[in-house]
Amino acid sequence: MWNTLKQPWDLMRMARLLMGGYAMFEAIKTQELFLGLLAGILLIQALFNIGCGAQGCGIPTNTKKSSSQNIEETENEEVHSKP
Repeated sequence: MWNTLKQPWDLMRMARLLMGGYAMFEAIKTQELFLGLLAGILLIQALFNIGCGAQGCGIPTNTKKSSSQNIEETENEEVHSKP
């Protein structure tokens, strides 16, 4: 956990921390539960560096494409129904 906090802080991470802190302050001041939950989510994302970044969410692509993959041709047979 400590290593996650020590990772470099980029602009989006700092923005989440500032927005979450301000939203939490307002949630406590106005006693709004829903705003407090949203503020907590933003603060957790900022502290633990989780969530989608500026590039958006994506699945890492596999850069090693095997050229030795054998693709076999399949033979199809037509099936006719009886009248």
